[in-house]
Amino acid sequence: MPRQTDPKNLERLLEAAAELFLVEGYDGASMQQLADRVGLHKSSLYHYVNGKEDLLGKLTDEAQTAADTNLAEAEAKGNKREAFIDALTFAIDQTLTDIGKVSLVLRQKPDSVTGERITERRREHDKRLSAIIEEAQKSGDIRSDIHPVLLSRLVMGMIAWLVEWYDPKRTRFDHETIREAILSLIINGVVDQK
Repeated sequence: MPRQTDPKNLERLLEAAAELFLVEGYDGASMQQLADRVGLHKSSLYHYVNGKEDLLGKLTDEAQTAADTNLAEAEAKGNKREAFIDALTFAIDQTLTDIGKVSLVLRQKPDSVTGERITERRREHDKRLSAIIEEAQKSGDIRSDIHPVLLSRLVMGMIAWLVEWYDPKRTRFDHETIREAILSLIINGVVDQK
């Protein structure tokens, strides 16, 4: 079990791990690479975490807890259209600002205890978003000709794809431009309805 240590150092370690896993992939990254990145001896990492899977659990738990909190805020909205838009806005903003952790959540398979926990939380999140969509459809706030589960997966698929191409250092589009473009596509569509 890791010793009690400075929370600032743990946070620095977690941020470095999120960046490393984003670049190298979780399976491709090593604890030695992480130690080199943060300027510590490999053995010193174990003062903070039990190993790579423990790191994965901490990173994904932070991301999924934030997503759950944001979704709860959307669920509390009385206006179902606003609830749907808020849920999407939260997902877009979290992906753009915390891309390393979000990519870990999205890429995990249920092939370990941690992977199963991550996948199950992701499924629960999908169910909750589908319920928001279904309520908005029932109230006539959004189109009802697409099944709520399918609509949830389609819009979240667009948002999830950000982890594949968005790099704040290289893209010519800023956070707000991307957010507004995604919301416009979802709300207004692409083809002009003449």
